[in-house]
Amino acid sequence: MAKSVRFAKFFLNVLLSVVLSFSMVPLAFADEAEGAAASPSVGSEVAPPTDKEASLNKALDDVATLEAGTDYDPGTMLALIDGAAVQADGSPTSGLQGGEGISGLGSIEPVATGSWLGGLALVRVDVPDGMSTEEAAALLAADDNVVDFSLGYVCEPEYLSENAEAEVSTNDDINDALDKQWHLGFAEVPGAWSYMQNPDGTRVRGNVTVAVVDSGCDLDHPDLVANLDLENAYDVVTGGPLQGEVFTERGTAEEEFAGDNSPFSHGTHVCGIIGAETNNGIGTAGVSYDAKVLPINVFDPGTKKTPTGAIEAAFDYLFGLIDKDINNDINIKVVNLSVGSDQAMPLVAEKLKSALEHYNLTVVASAGNGGTSGEHYPSDYEQCISVINATPDRVREKNSNYGSGTDISAPGFHVWSTVDGGSYGYKCGTSMAAAIVSGVAALLYTMAPDATAQQVRDAIIEGAVPLRDKTTAAGMVSATNAMELLLFGVDYTDVETEEWYVVGGYFTYVERAGLMKGYSGTSLFGPELDMTRAEFATVLYRMANPDSGATTDPSLYENDRTGFADAVSGEYYTAALNWAKDAGIMTGDSSTNYTTVRPNDSLSRQEAAVMSQRFAGALGADTSVANMSTPDLLDWDDVASWARDAMTWCYHNAVISGWDNRNGTHSALPLKMVDRAQMTKIATVLDLDFAKKTSGPTV
Repeated sequence: MAKSVRFAKFFLNVLLSVVLSFSMVPLAFADEAEGAAASPSVGSEVAPPTDKEASLNKALDDVATLEAGTDYDPGTMLALIDGAAVQADGSPTSGLQGGEGISGLGSIEPVATGSWLGGLALVRVDVPDGMSTEEAAALLAADDNVVDFSLGYVCEPEYLSENAEAEVSTNDDINDALDKQWHLGFAEVPGAWSYMQNPDGTRVRGNVTVAVVDSGCDLDHPDLVANLDLENAYDVVTGGPLQGEVFTERGTAEEEFAGDNSPFSHGTHVCGIIGAETNNGIGTAGVSYDAKVLPINVFDPGTKKTPTGAIEAAFDYLFGLIDKDINNDINIKVVNLSVGSDQAMPLVAEKLKSALEHYNLTVVASAGNGGTSGEHYPSDYEQCISVINATPDRVREKNSNYGSGTDISAPGFHVWSTVDGGSYGYKCGTSMAAAIVSGVAALLYTMAPDATAQQVRDAIIEGAVPLRDKTTAAGMVSATNAMELLLFGVDYTDVETEEWYVVGGYFTYVERAGLMKGYSGTSLFGPELDMTRAEFATVLYRMANPDSGATTDPSLYENDRTGFADAVSGEYYTAALNWAKDAGIMTGDSSTNYTTVRPNDSLSRQEAAVMSQRFAGALGADTSVANMSTPDLLDWDDVASWARDAMTWCYHNAVISGWDNRNGTHSALPLKMVDRAQMTKIATVLDLDFAKKTSGPTV
């Protein structure tokens, strides 16, 4: 999986979440906020401001328009500083004003550091009582260690994490402004691009069309025009050819920061995420690697709303194009719907059925931005791939919906793309996340032109990377995983795409990481079969010893020792049980004076919890439960005294969560046996959050 990606520089313009409120059935855009880079003036003799001058000017302008109640903290600023000026714990070195921090300002607190920031560090700077934000901004602008800065928005840290191995700055084949496009790396798009090779070594470019049902598009944008289907671009509202982006006027600063409706360039932004021209040296690179984009407007520019009939008409228009496209010249494969409402749309649902059943179209829809688990349409209809907005911290962005109808997550926070007037800007929301998934679907169709919509859907959902978020089971899209699954994946006959362990990304993670595999000589994974104690130990061993073949290569099976009387030498599990005994993870049965381990017996949830906690502890993790509350589980009293600490630790670390009773309550079920489906989650969380972050016992 290609992850040779790092941030070269991080742009610190931060945008507040703007919730678009629309009344009645007409649809709302599925995004929260936007901010556009101004187009350069032609013939200007004024030198452009430096980064810090621009930051100072922006901070002063922002302060003038901010109102009480926004996600703005007047007591802090955010600064991107020279990494050499800050120690690992965030305290300043002697190079930063003699170790006292930034002159005239208070203490600094690290938000993010690491090689992925290109040697820089993001810190939160306290503004002393009595000092205005304008004065603090001036001090930051004057400090030589400060590279860039912005206001202290509360929401800022949500998209920054050392886990963000996420920027495509090392891909020599791409020369767009990739330092701003964190979403490409996080959705693992470059790895999928690597498969798009012709026999002569040239790149296969997108040969399908994505219809974008939205607010139109800037038809003259230099980064879009080569990939737009100008002949068929359509305006449902006027009933004629599309003339351009419907929403060309920016909202006022007060509207944008106070959270009022400002849908500036929505359709253009979505089109760019999907299909901006790749490798043209300017702007942004579309996820689809130059698929055609067919923009369709369904929004009234005056009311900023659309009746559901406009969505129906858009599908009728697309169906008509496909019916006439007998030579497959247009080749429409994907429809992006970054619009939505909390009210059902039965007639739109019928169009979605036709799209899937009669036209083999993959329809991708934004999950909405109400921050709730309530219903949202059309995304909740089963014919759609419903997309959540997730951050690089592998959590759901707080304003994203997360209902039971959602299918997958994608980067949607602070996404850089095209805007009206030939320019570029950032936007946030499930609209942006949906556009990324639409681009991934187009990539899959390019390399597998005969794939069905169901196969594309399955590859996208099964290829997800797990999130750390307890509010949703929908994993993060991985274009690389999806491509590999569609082209080379094992088709297990007993694994269903809609199962929780698949949707959450757990199954694909353990299978591709080599932690768990199907049964040899069959197409079965056995999700409902109980894990044995030997199998559990073997999965833990593989996490701690990823380069060892002692549990996978029969020629390397251990033959010279057994840690327990009933553990057979020369078996796949022998090395794992010996290792687990030496590491104190498995101690044996007290009834036999700890001489036996019952390797082929199933193990309960409370036994699995004990082994999981010991495993993390052996790797050096903090396994104390002193500050953890007792889990709110109905049958907590049924948990054995020897397992309560372990069950508490596993509960708070999402290793073994409460069993959902589907009535608002959860149970511990300590004596229930752990099956292989449950093990996919246990193994994924332990591997991502502990094994890959620490060093511990090896053979």
